[in-house]
Amino acid sequence: MKKTTIKWRIFKYNLIIIIMLIILTTIIFNIAIRLYFEKDLFMQLNKIASNTEHIALERGPDFFVKSEKIPPPPPAPQNSNNLIHFYFMLDRSLRESLTVLNADYILLDKSKNILTPFPRESSISSTDLLKQINETMNKSKEFSTKNYLKFYFSGTEYIAIVKPVSEKNSFGLGWIIIYSSIEKVKQLQLGINIILSIILIFSSLIILIFSSTLSKKISAPFSALSKHIRSIAERNFDTKINMSVDDELREFVNNINIMSEKLEIYDKAQKTFLQNASHEFRTPLMSIQSYAEGIKYQVVDANNAADIIIDESKRLTHLVEDLLYLSRLNTIDDNYHYSNLDFNDLIKSCVRRMNAITIHNNIKIILNRINEKIEINADEEKFSRAITNIISNCIRYAANVVILTVKVVDNKILLTISDDGPGFEKSDLPNIFERFYKGKKGNLGLGLSISKNIIEKHKGTITAKNSNLGALFMIELPIIKIT
Repeated sequence: MKKTTIKWRIFKYNLIIIIMLIILTTIIFNIAIRLYFEKDLFMQLNKIASNTEHIALERGPDFFVKSEKIPPPPPAPQNSNNLIHFYFMLDRSLRESLTVLNADYILLDKSKNILTPFPRESSISSTDLLKQINETMNKSKEFSTKNYLKFYFSGTEYIAIVKPVSEKNSFGLGWIIIYSSIEKVKQLQLGINIILSIILIFSSLIILIFSSTLSKKISAPFSALSKHIRSIAERNFDTKINMSVDDELREFVNNINIMSEKLEIYDKAQKTFLQNASHEFRTPLMSIQSYAEGIKYQVVDANNAADIIIDESKRLTHLVEDLLYLSRLNTIDDNYHYSNLDFNDLIKSCVRRMNAITIHNNIKIILNRINEKIEINADEEKFSRAITNIISNCIRYAANVVILTVKVVDNKILLTISDDGPGFEKSDLPNIFERFYKGKKGNLGLGLSISKNIIEKHKGTITAKNSNLGALFMIELPIIKIT
């Protein structure tokens, strides 16, 4: 798995999250369980201490001398048996509660001497332990109230409860100390941690497998898209992406398919444009070459040949100028110079400019305009060229008349330019604004393509259709204001 792939990044982030969760879970769990165990252990210890205190205070007067100043005499044999019975009852009180504690006790008189008249089975010395408890108690300096203690003895952690009972008896018992190591609790905590670790590791493996599978599923569409885009870069536009993707990628895939279709259309249009342009340039060049050779070899009339060469040269010049003009329109280098213009005056100017052509062709131009002053934001030179190109196209095919009509519809100008000619062929309508498109009755040219480009730059639209009389062009433009 490469470190620069989306799959690796997803896997890496999931791995980091899993490790952080394991660490945080372990720390928080251990803190929580430690606090819970300590609270529960002190509650258990308190319960044991209460039972022990009850038995010690209830049966103690039978076995201890009630005078605090006279130390107890050496036990007689029968009295010794009674003391053994007494300590046995105390030992049994430690076992009555269900607990993980291995509790034991120490009885102290009011002088803090241990009251154990016979050796008891224990792995630790009561004297040494009492010394440790005293040191801990001295730090807190609290002997008159019940105390909960935590301390270490011989490398083992202990908890203890020290209960003062001197005011509750008159036979010399001063304190009851119940203590217990918490090694079993630590073993229990260790066992829980082991089980928790196994669960976390097992869960992490499942999550990592799931994460790896998920990352593969996420990266798979991108791999397919990358392959398709590489195919588009190699000009293979006919292939489409047909794959099931999630909603987040569906629009992206659709846009790539749309882009591929548009690039295919553009590629075909460019090829057609180059073919038509080369053909359009080749025809006058061949004519010029032919008549030039005829003049050289004196096989044609020089004056007629010169006129034809001049006409063809003008035709080439006009085509080159249109190509350059259209190229500038498609770049940001040729800036538009917008200003607020009177639309009616602009159309009247365009009509006047075309009058010479209409008189030569016996065509009449009729302008139907509204009386209000309509202002638009436009580049006067470019917009005039767009309108004159369309009027010129209508004059070329009109029989008698070209009609221009100005209307205001929904705060937009609607300009219609129509002629009474034969109209468009149905097969030509979708392509008449394409560069160098030649219809069945038309000529190659760039005029309509230039007009469409300019009008769209003015945030307008232009469409063409057949009317009852002939061809009809409809132009819509936004209005600045009407007065």
